[in-house]
Amino acid sequence: MDILAHALYGATLCSRTGLAGGRQGANRPWHRDPSFWWAAVFGVLPDALSMWLPFLAHAASGAPGNFFHDFGGGWLTLYRAVHNLLAPLIVSALLYVFWRRLFVPSVAWTAHVALDAVSHGAGKFQTLLFYPFSGWGIVGIAWWRSAWFFAGYWSVLIALWLLLRLWRGAARVRRGRPGGDGA
Repeated sequence: MDILAHALYGATLCSRTGLAGGRQGANRPWHRDPSFWWAAVFGVLPDALSMWLPFLAHAASGAPGNFFHDFGGGWLTLYRAVHNLLAPLIVSALLYVFWRRLFVPSVAWTAHVALDAVSHGAGKFQTLLFYPFSGWGIVGIAWWRSAWFFAGYWSVLIALWLLLRLWRGAARVRRGRPGGDGA
């Protein structure tokens, strides 16, 4: 899945502005909701940790070739270490204990891994869900080779925000009616 979609899915699923805010939401604009930004950060964190530094070094060096084709070695090991279910679950558990405010936004990292599991095909970037203990992973659809899949996950994201807006709007209308129960 592309990096912008990871950020927005993280914020959609794991912020008070998004679905984690329930029917009430964050009670502030999305751009002023810290949980929105934290969830977006956790949503891109696995790619940021494992790919951004080598990508920037590759781009700055002017080296020929495709970065993703040449990606490997220790960076690939780091990629797999942060693209499995164990790393985000450990981080989320620690945040639950020590910094609870970031617990729900941190679940966006787990969402990133789950989304990559279905949006990466077999090969180097396949998501190995229990790495380093197992090389098992789902053989998903390589999003970068499938225009319909790319359009599909963006359509789902847009639909989620529209449905969330309708759901919360209906709740506000009910709360505003005389005799409304506010639920």
